[in-house]
Amino acid sequence: MKNTRHPHPHLDPRQPRNGQIPRTNPPVFAWKPREGQRRFALQVARDPDFTNPVIELGDLTDPLHLPKQALPPGTYWWRWSADGEQSQVFTLTIDTDAAIVEIPPADEWLARLPQNHPRIYLQPDQSAALRADPPPQWPALRTEAEAQMLQSHEIAEPEFLPSRDNNYAAFWKIWYPTMWGTRRFVKGAETLALAWLLSGEERFGRAACQRMASIAQWDPEGSSHIDHNDEAHMSVIWHGSHVCDWVWDLFTESERAQVIEQFRRRGQITFEHMHDLGHYGIDRFDSHSGREIVFLAQLALVFHEHIPEAGAWLEWLRPVLCGLWPSWAGDDGAWAQGPSYGLAYVTIMTMFASALKRGTGIDLYRRPFWQNHARWRQWCLPPYAEWMGFGDHSERWATSWNNNADLVDLIGRETGTGEFNDYVADFRHIAETLTTPPERQLSGVNAQLLLAPASAKKIDAPAQDRLLRVFADTGWAALRSDRTKPERDIALIFRSSPYGAISHSHANNNDFILHAGGKVLAMPSGYYAGYGSDHHAHWVWHTKSHNCLTLSDASQLMRSPESVGHIVHAYENEHLTYFCGIADQSYQDRATRCRRHVIYLKRPQCFAMVDEFVARENMASSLQWNIHSWNPFTVDENQRSFSLDRDHASLTGHFLWGGNGFFSLTEGWDPPPMTDKGGGQWAMQYHLRYTPSGLTERRNLGVILCPGHKHLEKAMVETRREGTTEVAQIGSTELKVFGGGGADIVAELLIERTRFVIGDQGLVRL
Repeated sequence: MKNTRHPHPHLDPRQPRNGQIPRTNPPVFAWKPREGQRRFALQVARDPDFTNPVIELGDLTDPLHLPKQALPPGTYWWRWSADGEQSQVFTLTIDTDAAIVEIPPADEWLARLPQNHPRIYLQPDQSAALRADPPPQWPALRTEAEAQMLQSHEIAEPEFLPSRDNNYAAFWKIWYPTMWGTRRFVKGAETLALAWLLSGEERFGRAACQRMASIAQWDPEGSSHIDHNDEAHMSVIWHGSHVCDWVWDLFTESERAQVIEQFRRRGQITFEHMHDLGHYGIDRFDSHSGREIVFLAQLALVFHEHIPEAGAWLEWLRPVLCGLWPSWAGDDGAWAQGPSYGLAYVTIMTMFASALKRGTGIDLYRRPFWQNHARWRQWCLPPYAEWMGFGDHSERWATSWNNNADLVDLIGRETGTGEFNDYVADFRHIAETLTTPPERQLSGVNAQLLLAPASAKKIDAPAQDRLLRVFADTGWAALRSDRTKPERDIALIFRSSPYGAISHSHANNNDFILHAGGKVLAMPSGYYAGYGSDHHAHWVWHTKSHNCLTLSDASQLMRSPESVGHIVHAYENEHLTYFCGIADQSYQDRATRCRRHVIYLKRPQCFAMVDEFVARENMASSLQWNIHSWNPFTVDENQRSFSLDRDHASLTGHFLWGGNGFFSLTEGWDPPPMTDKGGGQWAMQYHLRYTPSGLTERRNLGVILCPGHKHLEKAMVETRREGTTEVAQIGSTELKVFGGGGADIVAELLIERTRFVIGDQGLVRL
């Protein structure tokens, strides 16, 4: 069974990993079976001979198990078997500081839930107090509810979709407005239902009932079937379940029966789609399934008395939602698909986590992921950011900024900390200056936040004692020179991810985004003009659109889980920070080594990057260094340098290459976006590439990046060649980049009379 071992967490979803120290107790046990295996056994013991197992299960139907009770601290051995095959033995250690999050069986959830409605985010006996002391958002919500009252409470069943493969434009013409139109209709019903909860005015609740009764006329097997148009299907069950919960007593008997039948069949379809076509978190990880598991759980919690299968659905979901999730992140909180998609999918998960906590007392927010996710956002998504990256969607919309604030605010409230209050306030303040395209505007509020506990008292942030934070589980790093003062902040956000170039991620390991003084100077290029559209597939997915190396115009492996990267050897002292991005596997069709060493000099606040490249045997390439910006570049061919200006911020780059080489400057995209969904934010982008002349099988290339802003003068840099060694003098600091590639030592740094070497062991002080 060792042939299933792989560095990509989706190709080898085994949990716990061998030697791992899980941060949550009890840990989930999961493994990837061979095709056709259907029955499994699991053993967990305190000794390698399994003489006294603490867990011994012999007839599991799914390749995962979440124990009901925490394990005592110590070392454990575990293994699984199927069809006479035995796995190797793995170890794990339960530490005393692991968060204890015990999840009882699903039938106990249902027993703890209120027997009446509402039961999602609040309980029946809380309604009167809510109306007597409504939250501060109530006046704005009432205004939106009144606007919804003026709109139709009926919606026609969606059209069937043409083939996206035969005519993408025709497909898009129906699919896109259907997705947003159905979302808007059901989200409007949620606004009306909340208005009923907060005011007691039956007219709001009855309007919500009418909307859900209209949806109930749709055929779940028709144009909104999950296999034909899953967005329309999910529009019904995204907010629809808790709308029905909140207005339950206002339905007529006929309406209620129709609504129950609609959600019963959609629940069955969702379960069949999720359970019968693979194991979520084991052998399927598609993004939309990450929504469907939450929507199915919400549906089951609301309708369980009327759907006999609901308890079984929840028991199946128990280890998935309470153990395996998140499938695109680790305990350190970073989200592999980037801030935008992480925002959507983590917010969706709060629907379940908050419903479970407030309805049953089971608190998933105790898991380390939650507060760490908010911290990842603090580090990697500054409120001033003009570009979100990495991953699809980077638009700076008001809804995105408000939703980010809502998510982090909710995490703070549910975990009882005021640590994030300033960050939330900054996002809300900036959102007031932004707009959102009309078709993306939805009414209402984040319901789980509206009905959440009050914010905890603000905690004064401690002095920033470090500039670098690495989120190694998902392959992100952030260098922030001053997180409290945007006008002085230098921010480098870096990605080299073990999650590869799949889903909404791109072929961009060792990519970076650079901000200075609140302005973005370098970012990945291209826009999300539709998943798999010509622009998306042929520009955005390709490495040429990112701040990465290309090899003779060749991309990293595209749409491949084999394209894995890692960030290693993080180091920081009073003078510098360092880390290395390893993207060897991303270039494996042409190279055996592609690594990017990143150094930040705290004085004079500039970066040194050293890329090392070693080709596969007999496969020479030209090494191409790419960077992209919203502002045009100017170049100095003789000095091998470039510069750009963006308002009060600027960037100068110096290549450490004394031989022949050339710059290539372009603008625009080939092919361009199909249509502007960016609300006027899809500005022209400019591209610079520097290529040392000739084909080579190995090369080290250094570049010094010197950002500037109105409070920072750019560093002065002098470059020269000494034999085969390239030298940069940056004030009193000297960097030497050695010729060739693949050597144990690729560079040497002399700073404040201290000498470091850079190589396979990272940055090593001599």
